[in-house]
Amino acid sequence: MAYTSCAATLADNIAKNCAAPIAGGYTGRGILIDLADVASFTVSGTNPRIITAISLAAGKKVSVIDNAFSPQPLTGSNSQSNTDDGMMKHRKTLVLTIPKRGAGASKALVEPTYQSPLGYVAILEKKDRNGDGSFELVGYEQGLVANADGIVRNEYENGGCTIVTMSCNEVNFENVFYDTDYATTLAAFNTLMTSAY
Repeated sequence: MAYTSCAATLADNIAKNCAAPIAGGYTGRGILIDLADVASFTVSGTNPRIITAISLAAGKKVSVIDNAFSPQPLTGSNSQSNTDDGMMKHRKTLVLTIPKRGAGASKALVEPTYQSPLGYVAILEKKDRNGDGSFELVGYEQGLVANADGIVRNEYENGGCTIVTMSCNEVNFENVFYDTDYATTLAAFNTLMTSAY
């Protein structure tokens, strides 16, 4: 078999798309899925960074993220390059605001963020409505888990909400949930949301 290098070269111009400029920020809507509950990911045949569909195992559910009430939803969520694993990877951080409290919330929402054996994959809706890139997929390559010091609640900040910071290291700088066009992808995203708890 012939050798094929994994090294990439530039294949586009570094310039603004005047017809469809990007819009920064998240809407605050998203989906968090335990990787143990995923039956399959359908990967694009043309770009492995694009996941066109996610199928849940029978009877499994997703946790809907609704941080739209926040003035800057998912603030602190980002991607940064690093070489912590001895190779170039991208540290991805997801910051969630949990507006619930009590023993029930502790058991059902907070503690599972660090107890899942495989971690979580998140689909995050962005304000950008141009299609590819409108739904960021974080945790596909390596599951998201709560950081060691990533669970904080201060009764006098953030309305007493619990702030959970989850992270993972992934090879691809950006993975996306995308199928055909924005409308098709939005419909698939909304369908997954119907599998909520």
